[in-house]
Amino acid sequence: MIGIDSFCPKSGAALTRDRHYDERGRSKRAVTATDGSSATGTVGELTNGAVRSAQTALLAYFRRCHARHAEPADDLYRRASLALRRLKSSADGRQEWDVHVWLALNRRLDATGYDVDWMHCHTAIRCPGCHGRLRFRTTDSGTVVARCGVDCDGQTGDALVEIRETLASLYADAFDGEDCPGPEEFLQF
Repeated sequence: MIGIDSFCPKSGAALTRDRHYDERGRSKRAVTATDGSSATGTVGELTNGAVRSAQTALLAYFRRCHARHAEPADDLYRRASLALRRLKSSADGRQEWDVHVWLALNRRLDATGYDVDWMHCHTAIRCPGCHGRLRFRTTDSGTVVARCGVDCDGQTGDALVEIRETLASLYADAFDGEDCPGPEEFLQF
């Protein structure tokens, strides 16, 4: 993932808080030393994360985030690993974005009875066109809509509609139609 939630896209290791700047003034952060980053040889590598990360990186991030909210749960980690494998192998195009895999994983684990509301604290929904930040607002009818913060496509449509469709199709592809939620069941505010 990128942004506040960024991590090493190869190992899932956390990034340092210190920023390092290149000759053009662009900042990056270094990968911290963990068993995973040592094994992949990414310790100290400069990155800002990635839109698409390795399955092992997402699982490491999942475990690290879960540890902030609850005691380790091997059964949950096994279930998450299996679901991530299915999601990553089924994902294509924009479905492969970490944020989409993460939100589909959230839905799958929630459907199997795990308390995973905490996962929403560890991701930021991004524009489906440019992966930029979204601007959210509530309509007079109480519906939450989101638009690209930089207006990348020049349209004023609700980005949440496209994101929900992407999540529903990813979920259906990964889990062969098992307990397939419709697009309206994703990202309920």
